[in-house]
Amino acid sequence: MPFSSRLQLSRRDLLTGLVTLPAATVIGLPAQARDARRVPYELVEDALALPGAAYVGAEHPDVIMIEFFDYNCPFCHQSAQDMGQLLDIDEHLGYVLVNYAILGEPSVEATRIALAFQGLYGNDHYRDFHLGLHARRGVKNGQRALDVAMELGADGHELVEFADSDLVTMAMEAAISAGNNLNINATPSFAIGPWIYDGQVPLEGKLRIIDALRA
Repeated sequence: MPFSSRLQLSRRDLLTGLVTLPAATVIGLPAQARDARRVPYELVEDALALPGAAYVGAEHPDVIMIEFFDYNCPFCHQSAQDMGQLLDIDEHLGYVLVNYAILGEPSVEATRIALAFQGLYGNDHYRDFHLGLHARRGVKNGQRALDVAMELGADGHELVEFADSDLVTMAMEAAISAGNNLNINATPSFAIGPWIYDGQVPLEGKLRIIDALRA
């Protein structure tokens, strides 16, 4: 079964409008945000097109934020809360979640279930799954991810079968390849416009980055 389509807009048109953002706009941002790295927009475009990248933002965004995360990253738990707030208050923000399982076997297991859930049930329900799994205490592994998915109405047998498929394996490999190309080695990390922000950025910093891109 193929993964759901993500964006119904021209990524090239959107990103081309952002790559001209002058570096001076990052001055005055929080310390984490000032450490932004500029990257070729083609690499960001590739990340937007990843199979299994879950699009959970506005239908017609003017700015898109891509988050590379791991379900067992404690800073990613806070970022998930930030994402919920951002999407609740900003009706024009696009948000893309890229499962980037770099913290061990439990993360790999959870990611397989997450990608299977997104592939079978689409982006419309993925936000609930994402927030639900992050809300669980303790290590997030395949069983915990499966529990959350089934609470949301997923067919457990179908989900496990798809989670073990070559399609999911290829989606995971593609995410790691994209992260390597962007030189991402920490979670969460963010791609927005032509910039990469390594590590956690607080909610206030994200809001200011988004405002700067729109200025």
